[in-house]
Amino acid sequence: MKLNTAKRLSLLAAAIALGLTFVLRPSSELAAQPSTGTPAAPAVVEVAAARSSLMAPLQWVPGTVASRHDARVASSESGRVTHVAEVGTQVNRGAVLARIDDEALRLALRQLEAALQQSESRRAFAERQAERMESVTARSSLAEAQLDQIRAERDERQQQSAQARAAVADAKRRLREATIRAPFAGTVVERFVEVGEHLAIGAGVVRLVDTVDLEISARAPVSLGPALQSVATVQVRDARGTRDAELRTLVPVGDIQSRQLEVRISVPDAAFLVGAAVEVALPSSLQREVISVPRDALVLRTEGSYVFRIDAEGKAERLSVTTGRADGDLVEVSGSALASGDQLVTRGAERLQDGQSVAINPGS
Repeated sequence: MKLNTAKRLSLLAAAIALGLTFVLRPSSELAAQPSTGTPAAPAVVEVAAARSSLMAPLQWVPGTVASRHDARVASSESGRVTHVAEVGTQVNRGAVLARIDDEALRLALRQLEAALQQSESRRAFAERQAERMESVTARSSLAEAQLDQIRAERDERQQQSAQARAAVADAKRRLREATIRAPFAGTVVERFVEVGEHLAIGAGVVRLVDTVDLEISARAPVSLGPALQSVATVQVRDARGTRDAELRTLVPVGDIQSRQLEVRISVPDAAFLVGAAVEVALPSSLQREVISVPRDALVLRTEGSYVFRIDAEGKAERLSVTTGRADGDLVEVSGSALASGDQLVTRGAERLQDGQSVAINPGS
């Protein structure tokens, strides 16, 4: 029993000595021990090349969303208003916007139609009489003067009948225009008269605005005219972000006072409202050669923008850049040592670290 106890004490002392030896071993000696883990595999990325492109520096100018059809619809007739569309009413082309009391016009039309019937009867009688006299004159020696008089009376009746028909047509036109209709589809945004008021010829009835067919109106210095001649697309931005839009029209006439000219731009999507304020990026000079990169190569962060370039050793090199004009999928960059032909990461850049090894996806 005593031997067993001594043996146990000896083993315990040896274990304590071994533990102290391990704890007191220098850290450099521990670090020198070989690792059993495997090195991390290179990150798989897709790449595209930076390129040299012709672009122009941008100047942001204010713009306003406007309707291409915005009209103060007026009346062609005078009279008391019996109906006018409510503000906010959406109408199709040809829909009724307002009506004028047309009782007097209807009475005038009936009188003119009666006068036309009388004129037509006189014209028909004069034509028959002229036909009879021409037949008799051909078989006898009646005086030519008498025949000429009958023919003249026939011609006069024909002219009177034509005038009566024109008067009836004009009366029908006036009656139609007593009902004021929409010249295009849109929304009534303002009323200028109320029911019961007397409307004069040419007076405004409602303001009608097409809220679907929109465009952006912006002004630029006349000096930008040459740079804008060859521009097809521009950038438009508002609180929702920046979009590309088609430059539809450049009005090549500058205002004498402001020395500015107008540009009209198609709206990029249907979310814009008439009267909304936007900004438009217009070229501030003629095109120049710049370095451009694919839009997908840019990594945008609050601290700035950067790209990852693949160096000769197959490692990702982080380069800070300043973005400029965009042209389709290409964006102008500056502020770095990028050169045309440099391979840039377009997929997988968000997870990369500066100096990290990469493997290029063969499909990129």
